[in-house]
Amino acid sequence: MPAIPTANTLASYLSPLVGLAWRVVETQETAATRMISRNAEEQNRLEQLLDATKPPVPAECSPLSYLLMTPFRYPPLQYGSRYGSQWERGIFYAAKEQETALAETAVYLWLFQKGPKITGPLADITDCRTLFSVRLCSQKGCDLGSELFANLRPTLTATQDWSFSQQLGSNLREAGAECFWFPSARSATGTNLAVLNPNAFANTHPDTEQLWNLRLTEDLCWFGRADGRYFEFSKDTFEREGVMGHPCL
Repeated sequence: MPAIPTANTLASYLSPLVGLAWRVVETQETAATRMISRNAEEQNRLEQLLDATKPPVPAECSPLSYLLMTPFRYPPLQYGSRYGSQWERGIFYAAKEQETALAETAVYLWLFQKGPKITGPLADITDCRTLFSVRLCSQKGCDLGSELFANLRPTLTATQDWSFSQQLGSNLREAGAECFWFPSARSATGTNLAVLNPNAFANTHPDTEQLWNLRLTEDLCWFGRADGRYFEFSKDTFEREGVMGHPCL
């Protein structure tokens, strides 16, 4: 395994980073609370009660749209994330390409589908997702997909072990990085983004929002729009010997 660059080394690699990234979220147009409330007043009150149970919004995130703020609001998951440990603040993940963002989403939908012993109604899911873009403008960025880090690529794209990338993420935080590009573990030609500090956002709201229809089976994941554009992914593309790699499995 290659050596993990130190925070001091990484600090010398930081440079301006500008660009556009895409992130997929559940469509929020119809709040789930509307289904269990009798009118708008009851729904608003229920939303207020639910919001009061959530972690406080970090002060530096208060001007941001909830779409940009939410990852920083919640603690990391039990196993952390690819570049964040269980003890570090959440990271805003996105992708440089729409196709990469949707491919990453497809993988996690299949992992979710794999949870129950009997798939039942989850065997065929029809839903919608929102794909939104955000502009970045930081003086403290990094590109882990560049030639400087070419020897790290096989380790950074490992699907079943995040120990290396999590330590690298911690070192990037210590170095003062606000955001960085990194190679996708699910798309050989794709590039993902990690935002460690909300100062990296050029604006407080998404640049654009798009509604995509979703159809998920146990073998295929299809995303499509009314204008005819679509992306379709096959589950076996992301498996190795029939297994979908992930550290929590």
